[in-house]
Amino acid sequence: MASQNTSNIPTRHILLLDDVNLMCQFLNETLRTIPNVECHTASRIASAEGTLSRVPISMAIIDLNLPDGSGLDIVKLIRKGEGKGDHDVPILIFSGNTYKEAVKECLLFKVTDFIVKPIVAMELRKRVEAHLSKVQELEPPQFFQELDRKLQAEKPKPVVKKPSSSVVSKDDEEDTQRVPPPKIEKEVQENLYIKWPAAATTGFHQLDRRLKDLCYHLNHFHFYRTEKDVYPTAEKDVEQINLCIDDLKYAIKPLRSANPNLPIWKALEERIKLIAELPFKKLSPNKISVDAKKNFSKSLRTAWLGILTKPIIQRKK
Repeated sequence: MASQNTSNIPTRHILLLDDVNLMCQFLNETLRTIPNVECHTASRIASAEGTLSRVPISMAIIDLNLPDGSGLDIVKLIRKGEGKGDHDVPILIFSGNTYKEAVKECLLFKVTDFIVKPIVAMELRKRVEAHLSKVQELEPPQFFQELDRKLQAEKPKPVVKKPSSSVVSKDDEEDTQRVPPPKIEKEVQENLYIKWPAAATTGFHQLDRRLKDLCYHLNHFHFYRTEKDVYPTAEKDVEQINLCIDDLKYAIKPLRSANPNLPIWKALEERIKLIAELPFKKLSPNKISVDAKKNFSKSLRTAWLGILTKPIIQRKK
């Protein structure tokens, strides 16, 4: 039997969003055997948003429970037409440990299919191929934009406590933040070197979320590089820092185009560059001198404090 000619089939890009690296690896290895399929893995909301801004995806496979928020945010982003690709692509959701309210919203935003873990590779491949071969006709992006506005309006507003003039409680820090910050490993959390101040904002939640994510990864690298003699995942963590920086740059472009006269942009660009130019790769080997560690700590703190000054950071009112 003659082999199938795939030369005329365009590349089908699939977004794989799951915070478990082994699951992303399993999905990638299973689906990349489908002709003309290219997979793009992400473990966080910010990374997935960056992928959608660059890549015209043909399908998304999403876990709703993520460290920096809900995968439902990505479902909505796709359906509202805010990504580079079509808004009516198939979306598959992992259904394990999913709350009824989340399932309800998935159905409202026309999720194509639900996947139950554990996953059988052959069954998954068949279902993905079937969905890729179908053409589904959904309402236009404006329908889902209006739907999202309606749902947000119906949700109860969070109660914001008034802080005293001298003390800001832990509960006050992120009362108005829709997406919770990343879960920080206990050992890193107890030794935070740089922080995101309470009530701080750039004025754009898209940038706030990415800067918090970057802050987490910088702290993770700093702690293990300066406190541990062996750092086997250093190179991988450097890649994560670079991805965070890339996501920031992609998020800035449309916001800057829509608000070109704000003083934030030049300052933010210069200060992101300071962080990007820190010698992360040179600090990846296990044997690092004490002076090199001290110089890195000082440079990192200086660069991050630059991010936290005006005109970049304001205080929430």
